[in-house]
Amino acid sequence: RSPPARFRQAGLGPPAHVHPEPGERPLSPKFVRCSAHCHRRFAAMREFVLPFKPEELLAQPSDGRLWAQDLPPVDEWTQQQANKALDSLIGRLLKSGGLDVAGEESFSLLFALLQAWPRVDEPIRPRVVDLLVDAARRVQGEVAKLKAKNSSKQKDKDAGRDLRTASKVSVFFLRWAAERVVKQQSEAPMGGRGRGRGGKGSRRGAAANEAQEASIEEAKEAQKALERLRCATLLELAALVGKGPMAWLWQSDPAAWQQVAQSVSDAGFIILDNTEAMKHRETRSLSLRCISEPLLQEGHQHSNLLVATVSKLMHGLRSGEGGAPFAADALLLAHTTPLPRLFLVELPQHCNGAELSSQGAFQRSLASFLVAATERLPHVVLANISVLLPLLDVDCYPLRSAIVESIGALLSAQGRKLPSGAHCDSGAGAPGQEQNPEEGAQPVGEEGNGNNEEMQAIVVKDKSAPVAYFSISTSTKKDLLETLVTRSLDKSVWVRYRVLQTLVGLAANTKVVALPREQWARVLEIATRRMQDTASTTRKASMQLVRTLIEFHPYGPALQGSGDEREKAKQLLQEVAIRFQKLNAEEAGEAEEELKAMGGGAGDENEDGEAPKRKRLKAKTVTGQTVANEIDRCLAEEDAEGDPREERQRQREALIRMRDCYTQRLQFVELIDSAETRLRALLASRTNTDVTEAMSVVVQLRLKGVPAATKAFDQVLGLVWSRHVSIKDAAVDAFYRMHLEGREAADAVRSLLEMYQQGSTGGSWTYTHMASVQELIQQSAEKDLIDVKASITEFVSALRGPACPMALRALTALGGASASHLAAELPRIAEALGPDGVAVGKTASEQLERARLVCQLLARLHTASNGKLDGNAWSHIWSLSQHAICLVVESFSRADVPPQWFSAAQAAMDLSFDLSLDPSATDVVHQCPDKLWEQILGRMLCSFLNKNGSVVDAAPICDGPASGEESNPREGEAVVEAAEVQAPKSEETVSSSLIGCVVFLAGHLALRMLIYLETLQSAIKKKRLADEDARMAEQRENNKKKPKNKKKGGKAEEEEDEGKAGAESSMGMAGQEEREADAFNDLAENGIVYGTKSLLDRIKPLIFACLLDPTIRNDPVLRRLGAISLCKYMTVSKRFCEENLQLLFSILFPKGKDASAPLSFGQGSDAAEGMARGGSGMAVLLEDLTLRQSLLVAVGDLLFRHPNVVEPWTGRLYATLGSTGSTSAEGSDGRGVAELRLTALLVLTHLVLNDMMKPRAVLLARALWLTACTHESTARVARIMFQELSKRSTNVVYNLLPQIIASMPDHQDHSGTVTGGAEERVQYVMQFVDKEKHIEGLIEKLTVRLEQAANITGGTSGAKSTQAARTQGEDDAAEVGDDTAMPARAKEAVSCLSHALGAMNYTDRCILRLHDAVVVRKALHTAISYNEVTRECLLSIVEKGRKAKQMAKDKAGADGPAPEAEGAAPAADGGSGGGKGGVSAAAAAALDAIETTVVGLAKGREEDPDQPREEPADDGAAAEAPEAAPAPEPTPAPVRGAGGRGAGKGGRGAKRKAEEAEADNPGFEEESAKKGGGRGRGAGGRGGRGRGRGPAAAPQEDAEPRGGKGGRGGGRGAGAGGKKRKAARGTADDEDYE
Repeated sequence: RSPPARFRQAGLGPPAHVHPEPGERPLSPKFVRCSAHCHRRFAAMREFVLPFKPEELLAQPSDGRLWAQDLPPVDEWTQQQANKALDSLIGRLLKSGGLDVAGEESFSLLFALLQAWPRVDEPIRPRVVDLLVDAARRVQGEVAKLKAKNSSKQKDKDAGRDLRTASKVSVFFLRWAAERVVKQQSEAPMGGRGRGRGGKGSRRGAAANEAQEASIEEAKEAQKALERLRCATLLELAALVGKGPMAWLWQSDPAAWQQVAQSVSDAGFIILDNTEAMKHRETRSLSLRCISEPLLQEGHQHSNLLVATVSKLMHGLRSGEGGAPFAADALLLAHTTPLPRLFLVELPQHCNGAELSSQGAFQRSLASFLVAATERLPHVVLANISVLLPLLDVDCYPLRSAIVESIGALLSAQGRKLPSGAHCDSGAGAPGQEQNPEEGAQPVGEEGNGNNEEMQAIVVKDKSAPVAYFSISTSTKKDLLETLVTRSLDKSVWVRYRVLQTLVGLAANTKVVALPREQWARVLEIATRRMQDTASTTRKASMQLVRTLIEFHPYGPALQGSGDEREKAKQLLQEVAIRFQKLNAEEAGEAEEELKAMGGGAGDENEDGEAPKRKRLKAKTVTGQTVANEIDRCLAEEDAEGDPREERQRQREALIRMRDCYTQRLQFVELIDSAETRLRALLASRTNTDVTEAMSVVVQLRLKGVPAATKAFDQVLGLVWSRHVSIKDAAVDAFYRMHLEGREAADAVRSLLEMYQQGSTGGSWTYTHMASVQELIQQSAEKDLIDVKASITEFVSALRGPACPMALRALTALGGASASHLAAELPRIAEALGPDGVAVGKTASEQLERARLVCQLLARLHTASNGKLDGNAWSHIWSLSQHAICLVVESFSRADVPPQWFSAAQAAMDLSFDLSLDPSATDVVHQCPDKLWEQILGRMLCSFLNKNGSVVDAAPICDGPASGEESNPREGEAVVEAAEVQAPKSEETVSSSLIGCVVFLAGHLALRMLIYLETLQSAIKKKRLADEDARMAEQRENNKKKPKNKKKGGKAEEEEDEGKAGAESSMGMAGQEEREADAFNDLAENGIVYGTKSLLDRIKPLIFACLLDPTIRNDPVLRRLGAISLCKYMTVSKRFCEENLQLLFSILFPKGKDASAPLSFGQGSDAAEGMARGGSGMAVLLEDLTLRQSLLVAVGDLLFRHPNVVEPWTGRLYATLGSTGSTSAEGSDGRGVAELRLTALLVLTHLVLNDMMKPRAVLLARALWLTACTHESTARVARIMFQELSKRSTNVVYNLLPQIIASMPDHQDHSGTVTGGAEERVQYVMQFVDKEKHIEGLIEKLTVRLEQAANITGGTSGAKSTQAARTQGEDDAAEVGDDTAMPARAKEAVSCLSHALGAMNYTDRCILRLHDAVVVRKALHTAISYNEVTRECLLSIVEKGRKAKQMAKDKAGADGPAPEAEGAAPAADGGSGGGKGGVSAAAAAALDAIETTVVGLAKGREEDPDQPREEPADDGAAAEAPEAAPAPEPTPAPVRGAGGRGAGKGGRGAKRKAEEAEADNPGFEEESAKKGGGRGRGAGGRGGRGRGRGPAAAPQEDAEPRGGKGGRGGGRGAGAGGKKRKAARGTADDEDYE
């Protein structure tokens, strides 16, 4: 296009002489000169030197160079005047080919415009930029013409000089313009959003919205225009330095090129000052081009430019987040220059403490740059790796993490395509291509690297070089891996985490062998060790690494940890050794034959002349044959025609490879086996991420077929009951991945049935596992992870096969998720499992087991359907229920009672009672299950007592008469009368199984009748409430229909009448509800167990006989059934529980270990009779472990049902957690005791965690010891108890902690075999106290108890301290007093309490509180003086405080702000801490004072150990320890001035009582302050007096005594008044209960 057209498109227009309008300032004549004079002026063009700053050109130079003279006042011009001047300039540029840009007038105009850029009108700015860009392009065109002439005339030389000058001027102005436009922000006008409610407001709102949208569009267009200007200036700057003929132009003037190159490079760095401009891709790429283009120009000296570029890139790393990738991209574009190596060499010079002290952003930027540079230029980083590896010793964890990640990137970059111009020396070319470095190629970093053998990359100058690929030699890879693995022990959590993440990436890389096979076992070992790391992030990364190693292991498709695979590996190694011996023997034979041939030796006979004997080969097993065949196959691949020696060498190499592979495989498998214990421990971790990641590892192990994960996966199944949603979802996901993922419905059903079969037949599953699997199936169905409809159909089809029980269990789970689909399959289920069904079972045990499962299935279906079943489904359910009852009765009538009978009878009874409340139950038989089962029970009892004739084959299933028969109203009474018998006489022969059936059925019937009554009561109450609501609604409707009373006050009277009616109705309802409750309670208490005509009442003697009669209780089944039924009776009736509770606890906790130990049974005559019948049967009763475990569970139920009755016996229940109380021959710590202890702990944990029982200190003290029990299950349950209690908002552990710790020595001898001592248990329990407020409170509580215990150990009478302990206001203070009064245990208590003080995490406030107790109030002087453990613990607190301060100071000085401190305990929640510098100055002074006091008291004790101590004060405070040698006066922490003596209600007595009460009640200051509040009077600051009303019981440990409001003459020392103090206290309490 012609230049005028170009200018018209740019909006500049041709030059025009426009006369000024009236009132406008005329242009100066020198700016409108005719273009005819341009040529004459250019002949004398001045020289131009690029300045460092534009302001330097405002001063006239002495050598006559071009400078900014006579600047026009462009900031005063109007837009029209500026356009006129630009039009004139455009004309001159068109005539001169762009050279006029270096003219004096043009230069001054452009300089003035750029100088006044912020004040120039907005439309003028793009015209100036376009003008400069066009001038630069015209200059380039003139240069191209001059180069084409290729003339050496002086005229052409002068023209070249003028072109260089014009180019330098263009570079100067473009660089200045680029700075202006890059830093310029687009003006985005934002309109407000209008809104209206209709009419004009609505129209105004719509207009405002349109205006806002228009302004947004305008802003977007303005931003696009600005980006175009930026790109245009940067593009022309890069073109002026090296595009086309410009390189030829600068060859003749190196000095000018240096100026231009530096200016262009500077323009590229301007973008670092604008974050928004960095986000624009084209602007960013052009800026990088401006930086790299000068460096890529050949034939020039780049040393100064390289130094400046390195310095600016280093500065750019400090500019922000975008500096790191910008620097990496700059090195990528200039990778053929020395810039990358110079920058990497310069980088370590800035990685020191002084540079990184307070520049956290610089640390992160350095780390990001190293990673980015390694990804872009792996060959350059590898060539200079020796310069970067020393950075691993710098105390800056982001930098070390970046080096680790860079090493991983290098190892993963094998085979990656390198940038154009790079070349790899070893194995870098494409397959079949040979690559040799071109002549003149220079290795990157060959100076100072010192390792030219390992150098991998060479930069090639020839652009036409073939494509190069990155490669690393074996030795270099080995060294890098060694460095990477060593960093897994780094002190920083994040470096260890990054190492593990890097190893995960290397192991998961399937494109290249980033992790050699011989390193997999070592990496797995590191990962398993890091699974015990203190940081959760590291543990999570380690488990991810274990999972990845197992998933991508290079040891073949199968990886089983035991069985045939392991045996095969061992046999293969043995076979390989035999083959080695065979090869050696062949070589020796050949050598011997050669010697014989050369020497003519003897034949095959030995020295004795005998032929060598042949060894007998034994027959190989199948595994041996497989191993031999595998080795032969491997050697056959290596066989080749040729020399036998070469063939043997190839075979030897193959055997070596095989031996190494299987040795590593065996080591890998053994490491997996050893990791199972750690995985199972992580599955019980408190951290959710530990549990979820451990699940993923276990699932991966199971998918690979490793048997080591079997137990761990069984543990995963139980996690579906977790209260944490993430863990529960992870368990469901693990189950899905294991059995359901990627399977059709039939395959998924087959997998689930196989899982059930393996778990049931393997013996590893319990009923808990089966219940967990059912819950997992139900959760999977609810989350649509399984096709419910198709799966139910498949499971119903499986009922006809041997997997019928497993299919019923799965259907039960699916029925809870989709009742409608299961109800649709009821006909097929009834056909298979109903009367004459094909899947009923062949034996009685099979029939009863399947009947139980069917009853459970129907009960789940009935519950899930919420009574919304149609008539067809209801009929099938009822028929199946009746069939189950018939099977139970028939089995009893045949006297064939397998163990499955009891569970089947219980399930059948439960189902019948559940169905009785269904709306479809309209028949009498359906609605009265109690009568049905009472008749069944009565006839069963009569059958074996034979009171009514012959044995009854079956019982009727309804109360009504059969068809054609008359009803007998006396039938029920006859059954009851017939049952009025005692236990069978000894001469009578009765089957024990039949007695057990009656006893069991009676107990469960009593319990179900109680549940039935409660359900009826709830249903009646709901119906009454519904009727009342309907009646009230009807009454409101009637009131609306009544005529309104228009008289004054009529509305009020109506409302009053309505309120009275509602009140009377509610009062009537309350009375009726109370009467109903009393009636049902009386019926449950007296009608079920004590009814005059109740059959259950007549069976009680038979139940007692099962426990007391020696002839009956010898049968283990009978005595267990009798005990269970007895407990069920006790659950039903409170009166029965009170009468027989002693019998229950006498069986549980016998007084003596011998069999004849007297027990107290029941009431008067029962007890005597039981004593008379003691004999040898009592020993059998007491040795039945299953019986005692069942009774423990029952006691837990009784404790919830009748808490007031069982509460006095809880001490006996707690004693079960000890090691005594067993007469087992296995010893006090045998299996029986461990199982009994576990059962008791499970019961108590269930009661405590479900708020059925209040946790006591004695219980938690015993449970704390059990956390270190050698019995794994017991220890796990005890830990779960403490973990769950610590999450409660009631702070149970904190409230009872002082008493728990003080009583720990008393329970040590009764806790069985535990690992570790009391100090370790104290360390464990103290981890649950993490709030600063709680730590402050514990300091007070523990110091009081510690001083009391120290008084005993030091020889002081403990009577007063014991009395003081009993006045602490806690529930079990008397027990604590006994603890401190025992001299044998006092020293151990001192040790426990001291370690508890030392185990807490101290913030500034906590240190000041400890200072107040130790130094100010001297509350621990006795303990410090006479107990070394107390001194050691206090000094450890001082050391930890100082260490924390030093670590914080070092972190701030060298490592920057770390996301997670390593090696230090987590800070207390809500704690103030010491800020970035550790503890504050006040806390540091307090630590010094504590140390001085402890050291002084220790010296005094050592010098005069026999010096008597003072008696404790009258008020029970701890006595002060004497000081033989006066210790240096400790420096107290700075506190506020205290007021004077108190007057009024808040006097000294009230204050002392408040302090004593508050010592045991931290966090409750506000309540205690309200009780002891009153007036207080205190001296002010400088002689002033203050008076105020407020809480007088100010806690002494606050070190801020409360004063009143400033009174008469109150000085600056007057304390703050009541309201502010109360608000501060409320805030503290809120923090305590956040």
